[in-house]
Amino acid sequence: MDGRNRPAPGPLRLVGVVESFFGPTERRQHEIGFYYHTPAPAELPDSPFTVQDNPGVTCHWLPLNDTESTPVYPLVIRDLLDVPPGEIRHIVNHEG
Repeated sequence: MDGRNRPAPGPLRLVGVVESFFGPTERRQHEIGFYYHTPAPAELPDSPFTVQDNPGVTCHWLPLNDTESTPVYPLVIRDLLDVPPGEIRHIVNHEG
């Protein structure tokens, strides 16, 4: 599925900025991610798809109640699911 066939998301609401530190000690990496809440499109792809800026990364839609049993990275993303409108969280995350 390419970008022309992807359903458009609803309005975006910034809910968090996550600074993640991950990887082995000798090659530690730092990432700053901006996370948004958006209503899901009416029709979701039922097969995996690649992200626009990194075709080596495959994604798929996941029901919210499956996030407890399926890892979604960064793992602290679950902390952003219930951020009230008007609030933005900043999380410093250390994985691995």
